[in-house]
Amino acid sequence: MCGPGPGGRHNGRVAAPEHPAPRWLAIAEEAFVPADSGGRVESLNLLRAALDAGIALHVLVPGIGDADLAPHRAALPGAEVEAVPRRTGPLSHLSLVPYLFASRPMPPGLPERLRASARAGRPFTAVLAVSFRTAHLAIALGDALDVPVVVRPHNIESAYFTQLADGLGFPRNLPHRAEAWKLRRAEAAVHASPRVALFAEIAEEEVAARAALTATPVVHVPPFLPPIAVAGGERATSGETVLFLGALDNGNNADAARFLAGELAPALRAVRPAVDLHVVGRRAPEALRRELAAAGVRTTFDAPEVASHLAAADVFVNPVRHGAGINIKMVEAMAAGLPVVTTPTGARGLHWRDGEHLVVADGAAGFRDAVAALLADPARRAELAKAGRAFVEGLDGVGRLRRIAADL
Repeated sequence: MCGPGPGGRHNGRVAAPEHPAPRWLAIAEEAFVPADSGGRVESLNLLRAALDAGIALHVLVPGIGDADLAPHRAALPGAEVEAVPRRTGPLSHLSLVPYLFASRPMPPGLPERLRASARAGRPFTAVLAVSFRTAHLAIALGDALDVPVVVRPHNIESAYFTQLADGLGFPRNLPHRAEAWKLRRAEAAVHASPRVALFAEIAEEEVAARAALTATPVVHVPPFLPPIAVAGGERATSGETVLFLGALDNGNNADAARFLAGELAPALRAVRPAVDLHVVGRRAPEALRRELAAAGVRTTFDAPEVASHLAAADVFVNPVRHGAGINIKMVEAMAAGLPVVTTPTGARGLHWRDGEHLVVADGAAGFRDAVAALLADPARRAELAKAGRAFVEGLDGVGRLRRIAADL
């Protein structure tokens, strides 16, 4: 048997240089355990997909304490998980730096410590900003480690804050308008950074919008499939439970819940008196809790998990009227085998087709008719749910991450 000869030769040929196995420094936006909102679900599933793609991870999680480290480490077996501080007081608003960046400061000594880790024989090959809200940290640490940066935007943040401002009256909208202005300046700096190698955009329609703002490559990397399974691939088809879930401290989700309580509930009960409307969400404002209770909507607040509620539902509704990017809640619902009814706004972001993968409806009458038709037709519910689940299963996030890691 022949072995390598002098100078690293093997069988008379020069051995190819070995490339280090991919090891990424990933910077989360916030805690992602429990995964009780769309952003947290996306963060957790992205990191799990990276591990499944063979990428070693060192994950920084802003704003968690020592007690939160254990569940985060348990959620990502094999990854190194480290807590870093957040700064959420009023001083974080009082600068030209957007709050989204100022509230996530660089921990003292972190770049030096990570460089020492790399020199000790465990080099990083890239830095991943799990959302745009940590892009400033990713660029600074990419500079310190001399590795490329991948940014995973969920939307164009300045446009998102402008939409929030447009939905509020003066003077309540002034903080959102100020943040949008700060974000436009910060986005321009990130878009121009030579350290950023790739923007991995979550929504298809945002690719062209961001590509118009930067010379850096922008690609579409769809949301990652949650690990939610339906026993046998099927579900009960005799119920009347209609589910909506979301982070209820988000203005767009709160507006959707109010629409459900104030307009959809009476319209749907007029034709389906036994319907069970269920809202699951975290951090619901007290006023919204009272509105939902007054409308007779069943509620579950601050649940530690959502899988059981998805499994118990018959139809998922997403009546959001404002927003940008992708509603991760719809990917969760489809992965759980639920048929989905959504607004045109909620249907943005992926190439799913109305009538095939989901139903698009608008207004109380449109939602009433679409939901009532599905509740009355178990076969159609099952057909739509099967097509929706097949759609999200075909997104192949792991394969895309492998290709990104190989190209960096």
